Amino acid sequence: MSSSVKYLIAGVAAVALLTGGIIAMNLTDPSKKTAEDSEVSDTVGETAEAIYTGASDDIVSIEVKNDAGGYTFVRKTKAAGEAQAVFTVEGLDGVVLDSNLVDGFAVQAKELVPNKVIDEKPDDLSTYGLDKPKAEVTITYDGDSAGKVEFLVGNDSPGGDIYVKTRDADTVYTVSSSFVKSYTYEKEYFVSKSVLEKPADEDMPIVKKITIERPDLEKPIILEYTGENESGGTSATHVMTSPVKAYLDVSKSTDYTHGLFGLSAESVLSLSPSKEELTVAGIETPSCTVTMETDDGKTYVLKTGMEYSGAEGSEAGYTGYYEGTDVLWKFSESSVPWVKMQPGDITSSLVFGSYIYDLKSMEVTAGGKTEKFEFTGNDADTYKVMLNGKDFDLERYKSFYQAVIKAPAEEICTSDEGIGELRASFKLTYNNGNPDETIEFYAAEGNRVIIKKDGVTCFKCLASFVERSLLPNIAAVEGDADFITIW
Repeated sequence: MSSSVKYLIAGVAAVALLTGGIIAMNLTDPSKKTAEDSEVSDTVGETAEAIYTGASDDIVSIEVKNDAGGYTFVRKTKAAGEAQAVFTVEGLDGVVLDSNLVDGFAVQAKELVPNKVIDEKPDDLSTYGLDKPKAEVTITYDGDSAGKVEFLVGNDSPGGDIYVKTRDADTVYTVSSSFVKSYTYEKEYFVSKSVLEKPADEDMPIVKKITIERPDLEKPIILEYTGENESGGTSATHVMTSPVKAYLDVSKSTDYTHGLFGLSAESVLSLSPSKEELTVAGIETPSCTVTMETDDGKTYVLKTGMEYSGAEGSEAGYTGYYEGTDVLWKFSESSVPWVKMQPGDITSSLVFGSYIYDLKSMEVTAGGKTEKFEFTGNDADTYKVMLNGKDFDLERYKSFYQAVIKAPAEEICTSDEGIGELRASFKLTYNNGNPDETIEFYAAEGNRVIIKKDGVTCFKCLASFVERSLLPNIAAVEGDADFITIW
């Protein structure tokens, strides 16, 4: 079992024993584990020459033993001409490695230059954490650098460096943490944190549907593709179809409709996780499941599990599992926004979103009277309006429609509790292939109005919009008074 998951299991068990209830975790990846600081102050020693040096292309292997399980970094292709040697990590053949980390590791490891000489004849290696080192490193060279070097990695020094010494010599040095900290990590450190690559713009598929399911949601949040410029004048290419029918605010919704592309994890918790690991991490009973369907027939599924608290100064997040890469990941909270999103976080304030030239007809009913608008043409030059079978002034109709579409979706509402009488309804048909649509306004408790779309309760707004603007404007359609746009 991965050491990171062992920490997770231990954390769960400890909190369960202490609290008997809510599980609170602080998972940390290897790069954030803080070694015990030695209580020995850095001696003001001389700056030393390299402890060892060699050519990165001559490195055959780097064997690391540590409490995290260690790893062996090996050369798989020798340098040839201008091409540098190519390296990999044993046991990671089935996963994508972080090329920046792997390519840079041999260059970093080719030599070790200390910051200071601390102690040339130490009486007690435990003072520096070198009696039981945090890592034992063996680097093997061939070619012009042929040979082997072995060194030990100890505690953090008070100055933020790390104590090291070669295995066969006495002298203790401090070395910059950035050069040796990676020797205390597990092999998963080298796995690429890119979970799903973002395609180039020309290769980006159409996201047909996003489904977000969570235990706290009565209905899933579903976002569906409608096409360019067909989402209610909002510029968004998707609309919400569950739990309500609503247009999306493009400035807020893109991270939710396309956020799986380019998704990166904070760290790897386990490769090829066991069922036990997935259960402990909460993946078997996920806190959130995100399913993305694209127009090339592919389906992508991300599951998040247990929430963990971030270390001081760092972001909290969630365990996660992406189907298709057999890896248990650790995600920052900001990289998985679906976990806590609510429908109202990404919806537009528009109730009516149709372009004026997309309408084929609009039937308006209020106060026991029905007005039917019919339209021909689909642009400014050809568009004509008829009201109840007679020609109607286009500019007056435009003013009426502009007043109508100010109807505000002030809050998401899925309950009919407190609903009263129907105050006004609109039946819309379209000339652009969109399905017919019905929008209804019902009186409700608390000086509010419930708005339904195609019979589905979707929003609430203040009753003042209906009583002071919408109803008076409907009654004034055939007159010449200005329409009311402030209520």
